[in-house]
Amino acid sequence: MAIWGILAVDLDGTVVRRGLEIRRPDRDALQSALLRGLLPVVATGRRPATSRRFAQDLGLADSPLIACDGALVIGPEGEEWSARQVPVEVVRTTAALCQAHGVAVGFSTRDRLYVQPGRIRLHPWRHLLQRGALRSPGQFRRALWDVRERTVVRGRFDANGAPPVYKIDLFGPGAAEARDWLLPAVHGVQETMPVGSLEVVVDGVDKASGIEVVLSHYNLSWQDVIAIGNDWNDATMIERAGFGVAMGDAPRAIRERARYVTGSLSEGGVATALENYLALRLPGETDRL
Repeated sequence: MAIWGILAVDLDGTVVRRGLEIRRPDRDALQSALLRGLLPVVATGRRPATSRRFAQDLGLADSPLIACDGALVIGPEGEEWSARQVPVEVVRTTAALCQAHGVAVGFSTRDRLYVQPGRIRLHPWRHLLQRGALRSPGQFRRALWDVRERTVVRGRFDANGAPPVYKIDLFGPGAAEARDWLLPAVHGVQETMPVGSLEVVVDGVDKASGIEVVLSHYNLSWQDVIAIGNDWNDATMIERAGFGVAMGDAPRAIRERARYVTGSLSEGGVATALENYLALRLPGETDRL
């Protein structure tokens, strides 16, 4: 089937609920788009291992994948189309400073999340229970992926002995305040969101840079992209896409950058946006906007 466009879709808060639930209407809408020549591409802050499994649950096992907020772009066969790792010296400095401040930090590699605990002991299962992530077999399976792929390190994370790191996530108490003492101490990286817990990737990397890689493989342009997201790390892809879509519960600044604001996840926002977009690109199938 000829691919005439790219659908870049965020996971959490866009097609995956807080409790790791995937709604059937959204999954059906993605499949319908694929049958009409629009290639869905998951664009997420998650690491590739769990992202690929979520994509499979969405019926997108054979699609490219943008992970770690654009630091990794993985082809349909698992091949790396692009890989932008965080410099080892930044990883080393971050591990040392987080240990000194007692802040928990996660280092995402291609296959695992290495967690260096902070002052407060981590209870991943308790966190998942609080999110309501164990209410169905599918939700339990997705929660298990996250827990199994975590490796809690003893002492300080060894940047020299670990695989390449593509994203760094601070979490728990002190994670937001780390902007004051971590960012001035490291170079060559940028934060993915300006609010909340600090997350960093290498300079020049975001979901839009990941989409650029995918577009080059299919000889398409940004006018052929519909991008759907709900948070700050989706801002650049929403702005650059020919049809940028913000979920109804996205921050106001993100909604203002979008061409179209759809409903929230619980309101079937993805399915609605796709229906209206296909009406514009494929007139006659549905009512026009």
